[in-house]
Amino acid sequence: MMCSAPGKVIISGEHSVVYGKHALVTAINLRCYSQVNKADRIKIISELGETGLNFEVHPYVSWAIKLFEERIKRKITPEVRIKSQIPIASGLGSSAAVTVSTLAALSLEYGMDFGRDEIFEIAREVELRVQGRASGVDPFVSTFGGAWLMPEREKFSFNARLLIVDSGESSITSEMVAKVAMLKERYPEIVDGILDVMDRITIEIKKALETGNDTAVASLFSINQCMLKAIGVSTRKIDRIISMLERSGIAAKITGAGGGGSILGFVPRRIKEPELEHKWLEVSPEYEGVRCEHGG
Repeated sequence: MMCSAPGKVIISGEHSVVYGKHALVTAINLRCYSQVNKADRIKIISELGETGLNFEVHPYVSWAIKLFEERIKRKITPEVRIKSQIPIASGLGSSAAVTVSTLAALSLEYGMDFGRDEIFEIAREVELRVQGRASGVDPFVSTFGGAWLMPEREKFSFNARLLIVDSGESSITSEMVAKVAMLKERYPEIVDGILDVMDRITIEIKKALETGNDTAVASLFSINQCMLKAIGVSTRKIDRIISMLERSGIAAKITGAGGGGSILGFVPRRIKEPELEHKWLEVSPEYEGVRCEHGG
């Protein structure tokens, strides 16, 4: 069986959402495809290479298989082939998408036909096993699709142009989450204050997106990026790219864990076609979550 699940962008609230603050997040029109077939031994094939159950090379797929086995209380030997439109380590939810699509395909191939709630529950546990601490936002959005205010899981809609610029730097989400946690432990009152500001920014961005207030969205994006820089998840290269985008009239910020990965740009309506020095990709909300593509 083959199933797919979408990536995502965090519009606002990365890192603060880990500590119970609000986040705005939307699934996007880039998907990961997982094909699962019964085999005589476990095989995982992706652009990272071909392995068996390997928690270093393929941690998310390996944990998905292991926790699926625990759920159905029997051993399995699937061949899992991964093809993805979502860049790895880009902050666009590739890990959640591969987890969710793999669990859905395993469920169908092995006759379990899990619902979305059960797929999300297992995917959430996979995320925790790999990252140690995580918000659950990525697997939720990849499972259900759409745009959401978290943690309330309140659906919202907006009409805005978003673009993605790849910083060209890679990062590991768990390391960035741990970095912020260490900073919070060292300076709890200061970091708590920053997280509170980020929470308020998220609420204001939601209001501005819903009312089509481009000026407010742009200002809030810039303030949000300053907060992310303050907690140490920006880089010099990201800062340079954001300055370039701002010179072109596009407000921008990190999306995802930071330390590299992707930059999210907000394109005001007055700009018809962005003219940028870096390659960019315009993305749109994806309202369909995990789905079955066809039989294997």
